[in-house]
Amino acid sequence: MASSPVNPGASEVARHIARVAARLFAERGYDATSVREIVEAAGVAKPTLYYYFQSKEGLAKALISMPLEGLVERLKLAVETEVDPVRCLEQVLEAHFAFCRDDPDRMRFLYALLFGPKASGMATDTECCKVDLKRWTEAAVRRCAEAGVIPGDRVDACMTMCRGMIVISTVDFLYGDKPLGEDRARVLVADLLRGFDVRRERDGRDDPS
Repeated sequence: MASSPVNPGASEVARHIARVAARLFAERGYDATSVREIVEAAGVAKPTLYYYFQSKEGLAKALISMPLEGLVERLKLAVETEVDPVRCLEQVLEAHFAFCRDDPDRMRFLYALLFGPKASGMATDTECCKVDLKRWTEAAVRRCAEAGVIPGDRVDACMTMCRGMIVISTVDFLYGDKPLGEDRARVLVADLLRGFDVRRERDGRDDPS
């Protein structure tokens, strides 16, 4: 069994290779990018890449699979430890946004995998994390329903809107040069929950007081 790829944070050389690879994978696609192209763009020798990552697949896993597992853990922690359900949902959205801000090229690579050809082996490798990301985001929405913040029969609709806000906000940041500040999650969650306010629906007016 091959050893686990070295975390790209292990050295500046590894981080440099990872940054270059993320950019190339995002621009050209994972399958269309060769090890030779990566090392030439990074200005390193092939043995250097193999020393840190063992293979192109190991490099891609260090860029995507391992960080995604960390994101899943962050969502799980928010759902299981944050007492306030609204704050929990804010933390879940902010975790997604922070993941995007932390390495935009990595996120572009991830979107290329998610929305690119299904034949890519790396696209298959992301499936488990995609399921977990959706599961913990939905769990945060369900906590809001259990607390009476949103109607229990509208969890699916709220979940769809949350996923849409995550994608649109990150795509606007990555490809439209729009800001993705640390207050973005709070503002979006406030606006979202205002639309699901049971009192507004019941009273038929904007001001529930």
